Amino acid sequence: MQTTALSIAPASAPAPAPASAPASASVPVSAPAAVADTPTARNYAQVQVFYATDRKASGSNSPSKFYGSERSDVTYGKCMVSIPNDHQTGELESSSILKLEFRENPKKHVVLLNVTKQDEKSYFTEIAKRVRHSKQKSAFIFIHGYSETFEDVARRTAQMAYDLSFHGVPVFYNWPSQGNKMGNIADENTIADENTIDWTQSHLETFLNDFVSKTAAKNIYLIAHSMGSRALTEALISLVRKNPEFKNRFKEVILAAPNIDADIFKNQIAPALKIAKAQELARKCTAKKLKGC
Repeated sequence: MQTTALSIAPASAPAPAPASAPASASVPVSAPAAVADTPTARNYAQVQVFYATDRKASGSNSPSKFYGSERSDVTYGKCMVSIPNDHQTGELESSSILKLEFRENPKKHVVLLNVTKQDEKSYFTEIAKRVRHSKQKSAFIFIHGYSETFEDVARRTAQMAYDLSFHGVPVFYNWPSQGNKMGNIADENTIADENTIDWTQSHLETFLNDFVSKTAAKNIYLIAHSMGSRALTEALISLVRKNPEFKNRFKEVILAAPNIDADIFKNQIAPALKIAKAQELARKCTAKKLKGC
């Protein structure tokens, strides 16, 4: 696993350390605001996470099948995910036929319990309220890699928030990956995902713009895995070029096993983010007519 961490804002706020994988990304921790309740006699806790997705709803009421793999406009909502009492940090406990487990059990597994769609206004209003009540007015946004389903990403996001005891709002952006890692189908789906990740970039940029504009989050941590890193870096570069002042809200960018050519990252992406910072400094200097700028 390769991990790249980029700081694009001053180091005045606590910044997370690079992560070896999305499951172990380090962000400021305190009491876990994301945990809806603590483990009780029922043997599991519940973690609420928010999402934005450009997947098309399947029409199914089953949480695991709520969204399919087709493309759509961006919709919003929140999920509740179970974390068992005996959960092991970094693990994503699932049912196993080898253990004669034929269905998910919240007492033993990380389970997507429900999915609730929200309209855009209600969604950002609730996130803004939760951010204001968090200790550092923080949030993290996770952008997943290829061959992941909506259910996969919801479970992973909740697991990260729980393991980190994240005091803030956990959010994931879910693009319509095909979600199949088996044999030749995986190769075909990788090609499809390559095309989709380029298609989703503009949606992600709009979402990030709205998140900064419509919430009170002062410390936003961006975590992308694999192919998701491609969409995030392109969207972020475009966004901070258009709105250089936004960079102060993004405290850290964590790219886990980024699916990006090393030379492209070094020669194009990293310099572009630095240029955005330089442009903002120049704008402030010009506005205030500061000496030495």
